[in-house]
Amino acid sequence: MSTYSQMFPPKPVFTEKDIPILSGKVFLVTGGYSGVGLEVCRALYHKGGRVIIAGRSESSYTAAVEEIRGNCGDRLTVDLSTPGSLEFLCIDLADLTTIKPAVEKMLENVKRLDVVWYNAGVMVPPAGSKTKQGYELQWGTNVVGHFLLHKLLCPLLTATAAGSEAGTVRAIFVSSIMHTYSPKPYGIDFDSISRDNEKASKMAIWNLYSQSKAGDVLLADEYAKRSVALAPVSNEDPAKKKPHVVSISLNPGNLKTNLQRHSTGNKIKEFLVSMILHEQSLGGLTELYAGLAPETADYNGGYVVPFGRKGSVVSYVKKGLTSEGTGAKLWEILEEEVKDFA
Repeated sequence: MSTYSQMFPPKPVFTEKDIPILSGKVFLVTGGYSGVGLEVCRALYHKGGRVIIAGRSESSYTAAVEEIRGNCGDRLTVDLSTPGSLEFLCIDLADLTTIKPAVEKMLENVKRLDVVWYNAGVMVPPAGSKTKQGYELQWGTNVVGHFLLHKLLCPLLTATAAGSEAGTVRAIFVSSIMHTYSPKPYGIDFDSISRDNEKASKMAIWNLYSQSKAGDVLLADEYAKRSVALAPVSNEDPAKKKPHVVSISLNPGNLKTNLQRHSTGNKIKEFLVSMILHEQSLGGLTELYAGLAPETADYNGGYVVPFGRKGSVVSYVKKGLTSEGTGAKLWEILEEEVKDFA
């Protein structure tokens, strides 16, 4: 029933009209110039936010800027005379060497970060596709690249949280309903995630995608624990910690986006899949709900489902997190693997 509810969700309760004015706040969205990320950036910009769009294609960013500025969407009513701003951050998540220099450049003129959406993703690319460093492309992009980016952004997120209203600074890890098809017993086959991995080369491409989406769930859960532990203490009361960064994972929904660009060719399959796909703007609402809704301030370590509701990760992935320490294990592995790029 949970899967059915996510595939055919009720109408959203949280919509663009519920987004407050965001002037003075700073946001970063990976993959923000297309698909669901574009919808997130559109809303943030027209509500007055400073929006940093991270991606590898400046031409795609330029086209997105024209689209965002010229179209506030069907449901958004705002004073267009006072929009926010849009900036490009050139990062290729499939090449770890590009991430630290880009973040260092960003930090020269960005002094706060209120919400980051790790939204970019690769789904079912041609078999054998790899990142620059030799990771299976979906794992390397969806998990490893985002982990390194998050590691480098953590100090700024933590500092922003210390001076902000509790629960308003957030890190959003975009997963998928496909995490429910990730490898058992706990969602990650740890023997298949290293560079140039022979086992990964023999796994089905959809299994690899599902594993990467489970990886996003694990990172969100583990960071939720660590963000509380790492929160700075209050100057007035050293025993009391200041607000921490809220970490959430989510399933944006089954959506009509360019994420399916590699999964075409079978016309019957395409037709059947199209029957369960929703407009990408609704997926944007799921992500905006996780990042901005007042009630999700209490969702640290939680999981959001379409189109803006509290949900639960699949039971066996949850069991790994709670009884087997899979989140901590993955975090420690990735710390070691990205250390030369951090």
